[in-house]
Amino acid sequence: MSPYDKEVYDAGFKYIPQSQYLLNPFKIPVPETKDSSSGIPSLIPRNSGGSGALQAGNINYNDFARAGFDAYANRQPTPLVDDLYQSKLDKTFMGFPSYEQQQLTGPDMGEYIASGTDVPLELTTAGRIQQGLGSVKEGIGGLVDKMGGFGPVSAILSRMDKFDTLPELDQQFIKQSMGYRGPTVFGENTGGGYVDPFGVNVRSAFGNYAEKVRDDFSGLEESLTDRLSGKYGAQFNPATGLFESEDEEAAALANKNTSMMRKKYAFRKKQLEQQAFDEDIARQQEAAAEEERKAAIIRERTFAAQGRSDPSDPSRQGASGRRPGSGSGPTVRDDQGDRGSGQTGGYSYDSGGRQGFGYGLADGGRVYYMDGGLADMLEIYD
Repeated sequence: MSPYDKEVYDAGFKYIPQSQYLLNPFKIPVPETKDSSSGIPSLIPRNSGGSGALQAGNINYNDFARAGFDAYANRQPTPLVDDLYQSKLDKTFMGFPSYEQQQLTGPDMGEYIASGTDVPLELTTAGRIQQGLGSVKEGIGGLVDKMGGFGPVSAILSRMDKFDTLPELDQQFIKQSMGYRGPTVFGENTGGGYVDPFGVNVRSAFGNYAEKVRDDFSGLEESLTDRLSGKYGAQFNPATGLFESEDEEAAALANKNTSMMRKKYAFRKKQLEQQAFDEDIARQQEAAAEEERKAAIIRERTFAAQGRSDPSDPSRQGASGRRPGSGSGPTVRDDQGDRGSGQTGGYSYDSGGRQGFGYGLADGGRVYYMDGGLADMLEIYD
């Protein structure tokens, strides 16, 4: 064990691998001496000046948010884009194209070219391997989900992960924040996971990052507006994020000694605004869905009062893809002739109605004797 590894061990970090097994040596954090009255523990790494640790002036919320939203968008399924002709041609696997144009004969190829139609694509050998690996990956992933992982440790960890139990909006916010992997106030992000600039894990099996953001903001606001305002003799202004006082030196000292806290306060405030925006959008979507539900009920009642069915309801479409009695499509009408030949004697019916019949049965369409309906006694003896 090297002297530094022993120092790490003696400092209480007994489960840190030795330096020879680490890409970057572990840096022993030490308590920050300034602003200890804030009630919020703050740690900085030794030799932070040369370790790549972020300073207050280098923390940018917009960069963090952009990385999160870009990653969030990239994780969304895009079947319409993935199925585009050019998207398939651009797809590769191990440096080889996944799709290629079908090998057509001269006349067939000429027909496509003359008509300006894209030549059909087919999977290459690389594409078939890629597709097969994707299916295997999905199958293994599903198996892992069902089994809770491989081995007792994986099973226990899988069951302990409470992310899926978090409020839906909190899950959404966390997913929107999973993009930044850069340095933090503690130094380089050697773990490579999703963190924020203050070193807090965004995706945790045991915690709730969205809730952590809210708690952080509340604690920071209380410290800045109460304890630290009294300590420095300057009043913190939430709107500007600065301490203000008639005593300019007192305000300048307060702002200098709380630069990181104020930066974190402004950062968390922006995150709370994002959470509030997500909640507002969710309320609008719920309200729109409720209005559509009410409108559907009114439409159904209106059509029912007319003895008809709502033509916009796809769950009740007939064989032709239309609702019986919808009033659209071909309508057969006959004012003369012999009913025995299949004519209706002046009554109209929807020819694309209920599957298996030419009559809109659900809407009270008239059905004659030969079709199993009621017969006029006089017509029997004609």
